[in-house]
Parts: sequence; C-alpha cells; structure tokens
Amino acid sequence: MNRLFYQMMGNQSINGMIKKELRKSALLIRSGFSAQQVADASDQIMNKLLKHPWYRQCSTLFIYVSMDNEVFTHKLIQKAIDDGKRVCVPRVIPGKHMEAVPILNMHSDLAKGFFNVLEPVAGLPSVSPVEVDLVVVPGLLFDREGYRIGYGGGYYDKYLTSIAQHCHTVGLIFQALLIEKLPREAHDEKVMLVITENEMIG
Repeated sequence: MNRLFYQMMGNQSINGMIKKELRKSALLIRSGFSAQQVADASDQIMNKLLKHPWYRQCSTLFIYVSMDNEVFTHKLIQKAIDDGKRVCVPRVIPGKHMEAVPILNMHSDLAKGFFNVLEPVAGLPSVSPVEVDLVVVPGLLFDREGYRIGYGGGYYDKYLTSIAQHCHTVGLIFQALLIEKLPREAHDEKVMLVITENEMIG
C-alpha cells in the first residue's frame, strides 16, 4: 500500500474507512501533485496504453476527459483521433445514466457540462455500449484487483454492466493512488487492467 495513505490514515485501516473518507484523502493527496508531476506521470501512463494490444486493436474507444489533477487524457484523446479511432467521451444525464458520444475535434465538440467537466456539445449522437471496444475508466483510487473509488455518482459502474463481452476496460491511476485492496459493494464493477506510471496490473 502506498505510504502516503498510511500518513493520511494514521491508525485507520482501509477496510475501516468509508468511501467518503477515502475520496477526501485521495483528493488531498492528488491536490499536492505539481503540474509537472502530473504531466510526466500521465505521459508514461499514456505510452503504456498506446503500446497495449487492446488500444492498437480497438476501433471504438470510450475515454474520460480529464480534469484537475486526474491522469491527463487530452493528449491521448487527440492521438486516438489522429490514429483513426472512433473516439467517444462521456455525456452524463444527471440522475440517470452516462452515454458514449463520438467526437472529431476536441475544441469544437466539447463544452463544460455536468460537474463542470468537458462534455460533448448538444446534438451529437451517442453510440450503443455494445459498439465500444475499449473503455478507459477514471478513478480517485484503484486497487490491484481492478476495483475503484470514483466520485460517487455511480455512472461508470452502471455503464460497465451494459458493455459487450468483447469490450476491454482499463483504469488509469497514479502510482501514489494505487491501493492494495479497497472496500467494495455488490454493485461495484472492476476493470480488467490498471495502468500506473510504474506498472500494469491485470
């Protein structure tokens, strides 16, 4: 387990912490990363994904648009567009579900939406989850079994239950936010592969 979490938790165990506390700790740790740290680690993570067969073989990629100090995905999105992939990003229907919406241009096809995150502009049609080959999933924390703690909306867990069997799922996370084992609930969905700047687990 990362030593930063020992420092944040004191004598508490991971299993004894509720998700709200874990989110708070993760956000605090992440806020301490410098812009250069985020950029360097994100580039290493991106390069690992770009070399992976799942990326090379996919035709439709569903990937989050990063914000704040998340693993930076803007360069990855542009690279996938340049590679000729059909690149989809999330559109959240508040209180209901999330859709995968193809974009062609990061500047003209995105605008701030739910949670103040960049989303597809109104009018762009979504694609069925069964058309997606690879989903890149965000998270505040991931563990070595592929489980995650997100922002609490549950939209990705719901979406991952709807994808086709052929679809692969990948979580991107900084090494400092990779935990040995997170608490989980029945509705939590795990990803098949976790990529950090130092390793790939899956």
